[in-house]
Amino acid sequence: MYVVYPDVAGAGTSDDNTLHVQVLDSPSCYRWYLIPANRTADVPDKSGETWLLHVWIVDDRHASLSELNNTAQEPSEYSAQLTELSWRKKQHPEVRQLYNSHVQHVLSKGTAYSRNSSLWEVVMEVDNSAEQALLVSGRPVMLDNCFVRDTQVLLHQPQFTDRTVSSSVSLKGSATAPVLVKSPVSSGVALLITSTEVLFTQDSFLTTEALIIPDDVLQSCSGEVQGAAFTASSLYVIACNSLCRMAQNGTWERVIVQGVSGGLVGLKARERHSRVGRAQVDDECLAVWTSTQLFVKSSSESSLELTSLPTTQLGASGYSNNTVPILDVSFPSDPEELGVLVQVLTAEGDNKLMTLQYDLPTTIWSLPEFTVQHSSAGNFSLLHLASAMPEALVWEPTNVTYIFSNGTGTLQVLEGNVTSNLVEEPLESIQEITAGPNGDFVIHLTSNKLYYGRVDIENVVELSPGELPEAEVVLFFDVLGRLQLVNYDSTASLATVRLFPLQAEVYSSMYPVTSCPYHRFSHGIDVDGYYIDVGEELKIWAMILYPSGSYNNVEVLVRNGHLLQQNFSSEILPSSLYTTENMTLHFSSNVTFEMLQAENSGSSYGTTGIVTVEVRPKQTLYSCRGSVNMVTSISVGCPPNRHIRVRRPFGTEECSSYQNYIYTLSPDMYDPTYKGEGCQGCAGNSTEVTYDLDNLGCPIDVFYSDHFRPTVDLYDGDKFVREVTEDFFVWEAHGRTGYGYNATMQQAGCACEAQTLAAMLTAGNVSSPGDAWGPQNYQPCSTPCDPPGSLSGQHEVLSSSGVSALKFGSSKGIFVFHLKVLDPECSYCVLQTQFAVRVYGSPRESLDLYVYLAVLAFIVGTVIVLALTYYMYYKLMAGEHEKVLQEWTNKESDEQEGKESEEEEVKKEEE
Repeated sequence: MYVVYPDVAGAGTSDDNTLHVQVLDSPSCYRWYLIPANRTADVPDKSGETWLLHVWIVDDRHASLSELNNTAQEPSEYSAQLTELSWRKKQHPEVRQLYNSHVQHVLSKGTAYSRNSSLWEVVMEVDNSAEQALLVSGRPVMLDNCFVRDTQVLLHQPQFTDRTVSSSVSLKGSATAPVLVKSPVSSGVALLITSTEVLFTQDSFLTTEALIIPDDVLQSCSGEVQGAAFTASSLYVIACNSLCRMAQNGTWERVIVQGVSGGLVGLKARERHSRVGRAQVDDECLAVWTSTQLFVKSSSESSLELTSLPTTQLGASGYSNNTVPILDVSFPSDPEELGVLVQVLTAEGDNKLMTLQYDLPTTIWSLPEFTVQHSSAGNFSLLHLASAMPEALVWEPTNVTYIFSNGTGTLQVLEGNVTSNLVEEPLESIQEITAGPNGDFVIHLTSNKLYYGRVDIENVVELSPGELPEAEVVLFFDVLGRLQLVNYDSTASLATVRLFPLQAEVYSSMYPVTSCPYHRFSHGIDVDGYYIDVGEELKIWAMILYPSGSYNNVEVLVRNGHLLQQNFSSEILPSSLYTTENMTLHFSSNVTFEMLQAENSGSSYGTTGIVTVEVRPKQTLYSCRGSVNMVTSISVGCPPNRHIRVRRPFGTEECSSYQNYIYTLSPDMYDPTYKGEGCQGCAGNSTEVTYDLDNLGCPIDVFYSDHFRPTVDLYDGDKFVREVTEDFFVWEAHGRTGYGYNATMQQAGCACEAQTLAAMLTAGNVSSPGDAWGPQNYQPCSTPCDPPGSLSGQHEVLSSSGVSALKFGSSKGIFVFHLKVLDPECSYCVLQTQFAVRVYGSPRESLDLYVYLAVLAFIVGTVIVLALTYYMYYKLMAGEHEKVLQEWTNKESDEQEGKESEEEEVKKEEE
């Protein structure tokens, strides 16, 4: 522990500006340095692009100034030598995405070392829809008793192209203090609004340029900016009481707000990027308001729509509903909500502040359980913090009111065991409050005093800003949770940014209280959120390690929890030093057939939506380092890219002969009552149809007398999920007849007359079979009814376990079918696809086939008989040959024996 104080006369360890700095001995004294060198595009197009990254090793004790402030484009001389020596010792960097996610946002395509430049060149495929957080790590290679520590890097994503215009209006701010407006998808894209100019950056203030608007958009205007907001693809600015929009290609236009009465007061957009559910596109949400009117633009709307405040609800709750002044607007962590701060008047004549919650998908308002009383309207602001619950701060120039899940009150400054007011000097006021991604926030006063706070802690601690009181300073958190300080020099028209040592400052402010009620807190939460479809489940784990003898646990907060069934289980593992709690969070879909059908039919009964989940330690202090909470979203509904495919037999992957293949359908192949989209009015004429190989793929071959039931598979993108076992139906795209079903309703086990496509078309009075029949009106025939109706008709509902299947009779040729899943218990998605069947064979063709088979059988039989005859003949002749050979052998043997006996007799006579 080191004590640091100003190097001025009279200063010492008792000075108010004394800092307590903890220096830890670490063997990792080098770090990785990463800089983008090249990319394939300038503006994100919601798809991947290739980046070339340069990576080298830096020792901060000998680094260049540009390496220290992260502006270096090439290694310094010392870093080049250090990198070369590390490479010779087999050091090798690995670049990957920082956070756990089921989505692969970055993918390494190869790494090579360049000896000419003394750095590694890394080729990455990057998802450019949002700013990406990377982790650079390496091998455990030691050089001069030091290792290279893992390094977190942000890959800034520009949102806009060239903004050069020939004749323009220069912009400036209306407030005396600078204001920072940040993009929700990239913390490197921001506006700095000052009293003299508006600076625009896309690389976190490494470079800036003045923001200008064409004069044909702002005519006869001084260019004074009352507010600005970024969405995922646009920049909105209120200037001279006009709302202007800059698109990604840099073009400007004036946005007409229909029904506006009075001047525009402010505008807000989402401050934190959401990647899950409908929030993937709801980064386009925008709220614009006057003193009494609210206009909202969601992802599903192309323009701002006037949104009426809940005056009726306010009147029923005892508040005056004549006029409801709007003070501010803020977007909470729940990606489907909007918070509106209003002033209400009670029946007793008291002024109160109330934060209304507006549900964007359902357009339903909800009133809070508590209000904040105040004496006058004042200049109030609202800011929601990163939390599952709508926890927020409401402030005016001199004090801050917290609205937390554990209560409400006024924030106090904690110093030791003593608390004091936030603003004590008469000329001080609150300039801004900025919120981080982990439930923390920083309060910035006009005197450049800084105070740090966290969700559910009613006190804040003072930080040392390291800036003079007269300096023009603004703050923001990046997606890594790091606090960045932007210093604006008005004389040089220059903005510079530096990393604020937040953890060190908080540690010093809390000294000598340095203990934390837990040793470690970790979790397995996916930063990109989760999706749960009908019948699916999800498990999330969290772990806390705390000293034995004390108490702590994992706290879980869930918003909109009624959409899912929840089951949380904990396992406590005590030991002599530490106690471990392992918690498993189990979420599952728990909906009935009736609930799903009501959802599909557009009923107000909702089974889909966003569930926001937060995990955090129950007991925490400012002395605890690192993130103390994690917020994620679970989208209950149709997952993106979920679809169905008809499984094809092996060997049908290649059928190029069907490319541009044309077949003719004669008039007798059509149902004249057909109402489909394929060939209306074709019943009296022959028509030529071009086979759509790209969409249909290869046709499935079916013999005319075989029964055919398609096998349907469920996919997420190109990932197989499962086989669809639920009910579905098919219809021919061109209204072609010549097919039917092999089972009646009675044979299929129906207890009630089953629905048919013809009956649904008549009842629905619609033109498309896909609109007439679906999950919204499907009734299984297994449900008894009285009377049961006729069960002799064909059963047109198919399933993998059913008995009904398609039959084609004497028809042949190409059939193009639509297939749609009927059972709502399969998915929240509308699952529909197309496939083609080629029916071959006919009774005549089958007879010819039997003749061919008979001829072939005769030829094969003749060959077999000849082969057997030859075999028998060969066997007989082989036996005769063996017999003759044996006789000759015996004869020669007898002759030899006779000759030998004669020779012996001659020898005896001579003797």
